[in-house]
Amino acid sequence: MTHPDYARAARHVTAEALRDTLIAMVDIASPTGRERAMAQYLVGRLQGAGFATRLQEVSEGRPNAVGVRHGSGEGMNLLFTGHMDTSYDGDEEYLTGEGFKAKGVYRDGWIWGLGAHNMKGGLAAALVAVEAIAREGIALTGDLLFGGVVGETEKAPVDEFKGGSIAGYGVGTRHLVLHGVSADCAILAEPTALRVCTANLGVVWAKISVGGTMSHAALSKKPGVINAVREMHALQAALDAWIEQYENAHAYLGEHPNVTVAAIRGGMPWRLSRNPFECSLYLDIRTVPGTTANAVKRSLRKALQAFAEARGIAEPALEIYVNDPATAIDADEPVSRALCDAHRRVTGESSPVAIRRPGADSTHLNRYDVPCIVYGPGGRVHPDARGFMHAVGEHIHVDDLMTAARVYLDAALALCSRPPAVGKSSKDAAT
Repeated sequence: MTHPDYARAARHVTAEALRDTLIAMVDIASPTGRERAMAQYLVGRLQGAGFATRLQEVSEGRPNAVGVRHGSGEGMNLLFTGHMDTSYDGDEEYLTGEGFKAKGVYRDGWIWGLGAHNMKGGLAAALVAVEAIAREGIALTGDLLFGGVVGETEKAPVDEFKGGSIAGYGVGTRHLVLHGVSADCAILAEPTALRVCTANLGVVWAKISVGGTMSHAALSKKPGVINAVREMHALQAALDAWIEQYENAHAYLGEHPNVTVAAIRGGMPWRLSRNPFECSLYLDIRTVPGTTANAVKRSLRKALQAFAEARGIAEPALEIYVNDPATAIDADEPVSRALCDAHRRVTGESSPVAIRRPGADSTHLNRYDVPCIVYGPGGRVHPDARGFMHAVGEHIHVDDLMTAARVYLDAALALCSRPPAVGKSSKDAAT
């Protein structure tokens, strides 16, 4: 049943409000490591709506934006959250087009610009929804929280790549919940094409290295000289069999994980007169709930040991430098049911329960006992665009923002008006 105050709050959820909010957000450049201005914008908006706010410093110059509208203390506390950092900086020479720039462009119902899809669109929809509740002065029994977080984008330090610009993979959300910002449940406004996602794939990043011989290139045909690049070429062919076996062996909600050979580095391009004495291959290994990093490591090591035995060489070195576990909650969790019900009331259609493939901060929230649903606008590609979102540039339709904001509003009113659940029914299938 729709909350009795829904209709009057929904008057404030308009296409104009969402368009203007998202364009304002896109115009604030917030690449990973430089999210402060975006956090200040969110805190300003939340303060204007009467929320108690603070900038929660994660590292120097990188605060989370936190706001809370207190209820009477007798109901469920709900956290709306999402990351403020964008997938790119906005000045990359290899990316062209308005969808890759920190400048919002509105045209024919579509908003283009860096972050419009991932995930300022979801943040804008959630912000307008919670502001609507505040503007109408609707009394809730539960607390309504908002958390804009730094450092979610899938980046991580490795080799010589270090610093705040690549400090992602959930540093903001882990800090958020570790330092006291918690709730009975959470809605993560990542793009899901307006599907209710109770689960999320995880990922393991692995570096595999082989050695070669330090030698002059003119002597590379001498007996005993090992070319590390050629060794890696042979290893990659052997890994193809492992990848196929791994992908076929795992599935969750009809989705199989995939493995991507994402980078190879070897030799010295500035000194080709030297035989390559080392080479490293980097794998992005997606995981389903129930698969651990150690299980992946053991499986991968068996393949590396078999390769080494066949070649008569030392086992290639394996380093795991990212472990972002897969996660899932029950479909009958209060937040799951509330999102499904809200989606049906707003759209007139049922949403399938799905698993989301790209990384998301839901894994950290679930591990801190905050059952998290991922649901948001984004994923619909412009009909004239050819290719994937990451190829053509970020964009989102205002109609999808409207749907998401009204679903958020409906779910928030429902969840924050009911007593907290007794006990704990959520489970993390990855533990």
